[in-house]
Amino acid sequence: MRLKRGVERASCDFCHRRKIKCDRASREKQGHSSCSPCSLRQIQCILDDADDIRLRRRRRLSSRDGDAQSLSNSSPFPSIYGGETQTISQERLQQPLPSYFPPDTEDSIPLSVDQTPDLSFIDTPFELSPESIFFLDQIFLGGGYEGSTEYHEPQIKLWVGCNLDKETFDAALHAYFDLATIHLPVIMEDAFWKDYCAGRCSPALVYAVACRGIIFTATSDSWDKQQCLATMFRQKFLEARQKATGKSAIRLDDLEALAIMVGWAYDEARSSPLDTQLGNLFLTHESLVLATLQSQMQDCDAGNSGNTDQIGPLARKEERRRLLFWHVYGLDAFHSLDQSLISRIPDGENEGISRKLPHHDTGSYLDAILSLAIIAREMLQVFMTVSTKRNGIKPQDAINMYERLDRWHNLECPVHLRRKRDGKGKLTPPAVSESTKTNFIQPLHCSLLWLLEINCYLQVEACVSRYGMRDGGPFEAEMAAHRIELESLRAVKDGMEICQWMKRFSAATGAGSAAKSHSLIDLAPFARDICAGQCFWISERGKRAIRHPTGRQRGAKAGNDHKKNDIDDYMKAAKEFRSAVATATSHRDTELVLERLDQQIASFEDLLAQ
Repeated sequence: MRLKRGVERASCDFCHRRKIKCDRASREKQGHSSCSPCSLRQIQCILDDADDIRLRRRRRLSSRDGDAQSLSNSSPFPSIYGGETQTISQERLQQPLPSYFPPDTEDSIPLSVDQTPDLSFIDTPFELSPESIFFLDQIFLGGGYEGSTEYHEPQIKLWVGCNLDKETFDAALHAYFDLATIHLPVIMEDAFWKDYCAGRCSPALVYAVACRGIIFTATSDSWDKQQCLATMFRQKFLEARQKATGKSAIRLDDLEALAIMVGWAYDEARSSPLDTQLGNLFLTHESLVLATLQSQMQDCDAGNSGNTDQIGPLARKEERRRLLFWHVYGLDAFHSLDQSLISRIPDGENEGISRKLPHHDTGSYLDAILSLAIIAREMLQVFMTVSTKRNGIKPQDAINMYERLDRWHNLECPVHLRRKRDGKGKLTPPAVSESTKTNFIQPLHCSLLWLLEINCYLQVEACVSRYGMRDGGPFEAEMAAHRIELESLRAVKDGMEICQWMKRFSAATGAGSAAKSHSLIDLAPFARDICAGQCFWISERGKRAIRHPTGRQRGAKAGNDHKKNDIDDYMKAAKEFRSAVATATSHRDTELVLERLDQQIASFEDLLAQ
């Protein structure tokens, strides 16, 4: 966090450069010489602000004051000399000082590809680099932000409205932050609890958090209770929008609630036709993007409607706003690419904003997702044009996109999050030490980022299949087609290995008879959907191999053996992906996904049996 002018910072150099919380001062009182982040990394905890021009000037003036005070004690006119010196020093201190912030350099993390660096900083998953924050502020705010103030009624017993007891309701809230939000965070846990306990939270946000978290609790009939919470969220959110009629602003916590619940499938049996129509207008992905782009989210000072005493603004408002921007930007990029839609978020380059972020060998999970989302938007700009829809995709554009993804992998993705291969070309999962084996956050973040990267490779082929490829120079289209086939097949092969590796980790909740284990795919629904997409892809490829064998699969006995081996591999991969999808047992719609996958695999088996 940036300091006010003239204020000496208490955070060490490592925490200050990464803008993360530092407990150096409190740990010094306990007898520790290092802050928690530095202790986790086993690096030296240093606080060196000698290069801060603001503090150098202040210390220089303080030194002069000390010299002047010592002279005044020996002067025959101590009061006059001392008073004059003190007046001058105060005036100098009150003068505006130039602001200087050292560059955000990264250190203390090994860069060798043969050594897996420590990933303990993932314990704070809401960290964004200053460059990422600046980029998102430019996209959504255009350089300016003004908040407004609104009073809020004190928190009521929200669990009563959905027929839950307080213990179950609180368990659902905690489960959201312990499990549900780790893959794509929307709100910070400490900020939520501060607002919730102070009565500042909007009811819509509380119901949204409980809705997403209750499936990870040990309560019975969790799906029915989840639908009830979803209905309460919709009711409270629509009521808030009705009260805000005529205002262009939306409360920050209401917008966070919408981001949490966007895409939810409501039980129509519990919904009135009016609620369904309003939900189709105000609870969609497009509504979330448009509301975020308004950039006038309210400051939400809370208080009693009948009391003029303000409880205070939302906790960590600015940091929450940036995290929400990150979530909406990434969600919209991959959603638009998957649905072949033009994004409503303006293209940065058209507004004089660079879409490129600095290349960092180190960085957080959020930074890696953001940089990959920028590439997804670049794919939209290249492939979703009027020209490509009419004439097809240029072969060189497809090749350039693969090179762009390779550049992201080799330069822009943080070293500790990159996919690595052994000497045989096989994907190697990052080493996890025994001390962190029970920590599922590290393997979860790595596997999710890898699956998103694989999804981008497969989206290139999907766009070419949808719009076709135009003729280029001699052999260009054919070479591009072979490159697309190679990259897609390698991506699916890596995806199968990732699914196998993810099964080695799980997250446990509860104790005793209430203990419950969740797979990594269960914690991230979009990972389940990517695995399902790969199952469809490899099944379709197996069908094509049966109908139209490739060159190596034709001919005599050797060709038939190749064909049989390839088809067996395709079937094995399809069932592996299906098995991975089946581990997402906490989500009700997993049953529908499995039904479609079973139909696809069954048609593959029927064709194979002919």
